[in-house]
Amino acid sequence: MAEPHLWKPFNDLPADTSELTTGELDALRLVWEEQRGLLEKDGALEHFHQGLRREWAIETGIVEGVYTIDRGTTEILIEKGIIADLIPREPGGADSALVAARIQDHQDVLEGLLAFVKGERALSAGYIKELHAALLRHQETYIVIDRFGNLFEKKLEKGAYKQLPNNPTRSNGSIHNYCPPEHVAAEMDRLVALHQEHVSRSVPPEVQAAWLHHVFTQIHPFEDGNGRVARAIATLVFLKAGWFPLVVTRDDRAKYIESLENADQGALAPLVSLFTEIQRRSLLKALQVASEVHPPTTIDEAVSAARAHLVAKGQLPLKEWNRVKNTAEHLLHTTGGLMVVAVDRLQREIAEAKSDYSFSAETGAADELPAASAAAHQLNDLANPNEFHQWATLTLKTEATFKLVVSFYGIGAQFRGVLGASAFLLPEAGAPVAVSDGFFQLNYKEDKARAEKRFRPWLEAAIVRGLSLWRQRL
Repeated sequence: MAEPHLWKPFNDLPADTSELTTGELDALRLVWEEQRGLLEKDGALEHFHQGLRREWAIETGIVEGVYTIDRGTTEILIEKGIIADLIPREPGGADSALVAARIQDHQDVLEGLLAFVKGERALSAGYIKELHAALLRHQETYIVIDRFGNLFEKKLEKGAYKQLPNNPTRSNGSIHNYCPPEHVAAEMDRLVALHQEHVSRSVPPEVQAAWLHHVFTQIHPFEDGNGRVARAIATLVFLKAGWFPLVVTRDDRAKYIESLENADQGALAPLVSLFTEIQRRSLLKALQVASEVHPPTTIDEAVSAARAHLVAKGQLPLKEWNRVKNTAEHLLHTTGGLMVVAVDRLQREIAEAKSDYSFSAETGAADELPAASAAAHQLNDLANPNEFHQWATLTLKTEATFKLVVSFYGIGAQFRGVLGASAFLLPEAGAPVAVSDGFFQLNYKEDKARAEKRFRPWLEAAIVRGLSLWRQRL
């Protein structure tokens, strides 16, 4: 049996949190503040926010296994609203009306978080108890496993700290020990106090949210519903910073759990990275929202309206937005240079001993490597190679030929000064295999030096993974 995870009082963040985040959200925030006005004119942005809130309300229960809803039904509920008649009852599952009520509870909590932010209230242990009671308003019991492995239901005390230990047994047979009941109140008070210190220190919101979420889950103060409360208080941090609700979806679940387990071992950065990725995903969706302008009444207004319309359609990019293309070309040059270094080593270590093997590096545009455009679409549904697409490739020719590709492309149907980069291994036959975690984002508000500082570690890790995957396929 694996060693148990023993509980101990939690640690505060380090004085210097710069190693925990790349600062990507800080750069994106400038983009979002500038773009928001273009997207608010006809209420389209509010429609987007409404859909995002419904998605948060639905997915936070799915991630916890509170109910099961297929993807098609989820999309309908996001578009039409939380309506019980639209939810098919799963065999052996909860009644549709009960599922709808629980989702509505989640959505009501999110609306309450928005009101909490407007009221400029500080997070408190009492408010966290209120969140728990509200999130679980339509849940009367929870499942308990006794020491013999038997399952039974027990009445749920809402808004009250646990009175008994709630230490689960993991799939590997180990026991994960959470905070003992007698220490919960003190630990929660300390959690809230340290969070307020983080706020006063202006710790980046993605670091605040990840730390708060993880420490809360380690305390695990309630009998049930701790995951939903953790995502709610992390969402509160992002809302206070002017960001979006933290929508952790069913597709994020495996990475989410892995990141929390890494945090258990003292590595918080992966959870910070995941939260950053989720916020970036919401922002990029928001940037695709079409905006309409108010009808012009003068010639000047008509010309300005026409220009704004073309800008919104992506047919006339702002001059400022084109800066990001220059940054991408700079990073492409960096990529090509690093690949040349790899080629030189491969030639000396392998090709000189085996003359029919060869290695080369090159850069190019989309039409010179059509497979790169197809791969960008497969790996990132927000990719738009039609707006911008350049690539660098490391060709590995042995018995078979593989290409390690780093592809730079536009993001979203409408170009708004945001580009992405993905890295993948491309075999002669077969689908591309991603060798990077998500995609690298760059935008027109970030200068080349700062973008390259973020990009180099991402690029080096991608090349290492790509070469490792190639080696496994030799």
